[in-house]
Amino acid sequence: MSLSELEPGKCAIVESILGGKYLRQKLVNLGMIPGSEVRVIRANKMGPMVLDVQGSQIMIGQGMAKRINVKQK
Repeated sequence: MSLSELEPGKCAIVESILGGKYLRQKLVNLGMIPGSEVRVIRANKMGPMVLDVQGSQIMIGQGMAKRINVKQK
């Protein structure tokens, strides 16, 4: 499933990132690497998602979230 489908309060493990080198590098810089745990703090289908990744809060857009495959815990 994609990260964009995860509901607020749910946790998941990042499985893969579908995208080019720029997207993958940007997400790695934010701490989102395959195997890392992510928790959705706030999600809105029309706006950005607020996530907890390795103890830090980050915000990403829906387009980016759709390219991140996760496995729900």
